[in-house]
Amino acid sequence: MGMWIETIGWISTALVLIGFVLNSTQRLVPAITAWIIGDIGWIIYDIFINNYSHMFLSFIIIAINIYGIYNVSKHRIPQKD
Repeated sequence: MGMWIETIGWISTALVLIGFVLNSTQRLVPAITAWIIGDIGWIIYDIFINNYSHMFLSFIIIAINIYGIYNVSKHRIPQKD
């Protein structure tokens, strides 16, 4: 099981880094999506290694990102064709 958990940790790290790259290119919703998926992976990882403080942080980050998606969708101006 150790290699499986280690893989989840690395995939989660990659997703969070991809989120930062997407955010730097002003692609906010894909960035937030990558962050949420990455943080879900971190929560799974943290449960297996008993890292509850980081797990709590990941839950908070997910909540903030969901709020960010809500704000982006609320303020999005419809495009005219």
